[in-house]
Amino acid sequence: MEKMAWNIESEYPSCTSSEFQTEFENFSNKVRLLEELVKTAQASLADSLSGKTMPSESTREQLQKILLEREAALILSMNMGTFLNCTLSVNSADDAAQAKFSELQALNSRFWQSTIPVNNFLKRCSEDFLMKVLEHPELQPAEFFWKNERKNADTLLSDSEEALLESVSNPGLRAWGELYTKLSGAMRCQLQWENKTETVGLAQASALTRSLDENTRKVAWSSIQNAWAEHKNTAAFILNSLAGWRHEVNKKRSYAKPVHFLDTSLHGNRIERATLDALISACHSNLNDTRKAPRLMAQLMGKRALDPWDLLAQSPVSGGKKERSFDEALSLIQDSFARIDPQMSDFVKMMADKRWIEGRVLPHKRNGAYCTGFAKRREPRVFMTYMGSNSDISTLAHELGHAFHSWVMRDLPRSQTGYPMTLAETASIFAETVLHDVLIEEAQTKEEKIEFAWGEVEGATSFLINIPARFEFEKSFYEQRQKRSLNADELAQLTDEAWNKWYGPTLTENDKMFWATKLHFAMAGTSFYNYPYTFGYLFAMSIYARRQELGKDFMKKYVEILRDTGRMTAEDLVLKHLGEDIRQPEFWQKSIDVIKNKVNAFEKLAFR
Repeated sequence: MEKMAWNIESEYPSCTSSEFQTEFENFSNKVRLLEELVKTAQASLADSLSGKTMPSESTREQLQKILLEREAALILSMNMGTFLNCTLSVNSADDAAQAKFSELQALNSRFWQSTIPVNNFLKRCSEDFLMKVLEHPELQPAEFFWKNERKNADTLLSDSEEALLESVSNPGLRAWGELYTKLSGAMRCQLQWENKTETVGLAQASALTRSLDENTRKVAWSSIQNAWAEHKNTAAFILNSLAGWRHEVNKKRSYAKPVHFLDTSLHGNRIERATLDALISACHSNLNDTRKAPRLMAQLMGKRALDPWDLLAQSPVSGGKKERSFDEALSLIQDSFARIDPQMSDFVKMMADKRWIEGRVLPHKRNGAYCTGFAKRREPRVFMTYMGSNSDISTLAHELGHAFHSWVMRDLPRSQTGYPMTLAETASIFAETVLHDVLIEEAQTKEEKIEFAWGEVEGATSFLINIPARFEFEKSFYEQRQKRSLNADELAQLTDEAWNKWYGPTLTENDKMFWATKLHFAMAGTSFYNYPYTFGYLFAMSIYARRQELGKDFMKKYVEILRDTGRMTAEDLVLKHLGEDIRQPEFWQKSIDVIKNKVNAFEKLAFR
């Protein structure tokens, strides 16, 4: 347990410590300074935009000072926010951390409101003047960021309207996301065994759905279904409130052109609608072939079709090792990454040695897994609940892939390190792919090869069927939410329809409560937290397929791609490094063909 507990105390001893309080006060002082600086500059900014005066040298210097102070304040805010989120992830019942998090949110709201006039000005001013502001050596690296932000200049509201929107987001939009997080963190699942009933937290119940034993999976899955069924009306209200908020904001922003509910997601992921359409189209046109993956999973289990509690199951054929310790998992990942390059393997060792990974099973621990980082020291942290399954090992490799991505960018200007989810998922899935390929290659027996190759067909099912089904559901929900709210039963019906479209006859029944049980639908910070996974999966396959071709230069190219993810659109990144157009289905088809070959190889291995 000690090895599986992360070290976050290197930042602050606790959220009630004098060190944290001093940081909080420093941030508060910087917010007050920003409010004063912006207030002083506001009149000249307004006159410049209205055409009354030309932007002056004094205005340029004011803006530069504001931007530099804003970055310094942002680092403090992000650092404290990461610490509080880490604290609450391990113990969602920590009232002191929750109270401090609420305080930080309120101060963050003031912080973002304070610089809205500057943000709006830099998005609307002439490009020539923007470039003059960015002549400052510490601001010049932010050129891509600001030019990309200016693409949405015709959807900006007035300064006062943007400030009002930000001020009501905490008790509005973000509060609904927090309610879901609080609800799921406090949720208790009743495991109904034959001779007893056991009460566990949602994170532990979710981990049990990956068990090798089918009865355990079924009991755990049923307990999660029952727990959420008691709160389905609350969950429906949360989703409706989040979507309703976003629709209303989009209406307000549609004064110059219609703002579609996908536009914010596309902009945040730095892709064009044509890219998303090409991605989903390629997945759908290959459904007859990709459904082979869940059919093979069912066949190996001795079933006609998968039950919903089988979707995260371990391979029913085992090389003899049912569960692996945390140390064994780290060793497997280290050895696998070493086959690509020693720096990846050394990075995993460093993460373990410094105790930057959280893997304990705890009663009030939040569900899920993620990678985060402390802004001041640029140090990553990985969070998950580790219980020894192959799926857990894959999850650990996945999150370490994220951590490696941020690590190789740690020397870049901060304005060039904010990469979108589409490109973030590329690094994580690349890491999973490396793990699976090496484990299959080095397996000593047929049973071991099947056990590790199982991850390939499970991945194909997840990324090429489940993720598109999530997108299908969310898109349908947002379309209908434009007219009215939907109740829990209607959301279940939409889920059922989406799963029928993508899974077809490969399941005995659909998981109709998935709309409630999946955290990603209830995240306040972003909508459509789904298709970027498929993007990352297929893009990672495209990069990995070039490994032999590039030989000893592969790692250099891979790191170059990762380092460019914060300063390019996805289209430009792929064109620069791979020479291909991701707006065409043909790009995605190449990667899907690689996946189909992996699925066929699994069939040959398991059944011939």
